[in-house]
Amino acid sequence: MSMARSEPAPKVGLSADFGLSEEDISFESPAGSDDAKFDAVVGELEDIIMDDAFVDMQNAFLAKHHKIFLDAEENKLEYMDVFKKYASAKTTLIESYLSTRLSARLPWFSMPKFMAMIRERPDQADGDVFDILHSLGDFSEFKELVLNFKREQEGRAIDLSGLLAVRPAGSKAVGRN
Repeated sequence: MSMARSEPAPKVGLSADFGLSEEDISFESPAGSDDAKFDAVVGELEDIIMDDAFVDMQNAFLAKHHKIFLDAEENKLEYMDVFKKYASAKTTLIESYLSTRLSARLPWFSMPKFMAMIRERPDQADGDVFDILHSLGDFSEFKELVLNFKREQEGRAIDLSGLLAVRPAGSKAVGRN
């Protein structure tokens, strides 16, 4: 019995239309692109900072230190000691927690590379995630974080709860016919 030799299947699609070989066409996974990595890290960071464990950890730190902070232009020397505990490279509470959690969720994650991505995308660096990250390296942001916490603890925070009205879907708004 003789076996007929089959011809390779004709090329169709991009490689045939443009005379490209498969090696010329790179189908990089979107997960490998810098934009996709940036979006993945931001999404994970949002999940992490909303997690009760993170909120409890940050609140415990703030509760321990907020009483020494005053809402004044002048900064006490002891503020810097607290800031260093919160943000220093070797003993950082928040950065270490975030890096550990992100590395567990995204094995390719690198905090220095992510910080470089942020610098490349200043127009995308806003919101709670970036406020937390800025508080790691910016004393003014950190002080504002502590003072906001202090205001909440003392009942001086702005209460925005009255600005939200919840009604069943399909019901008419008040004052409308």
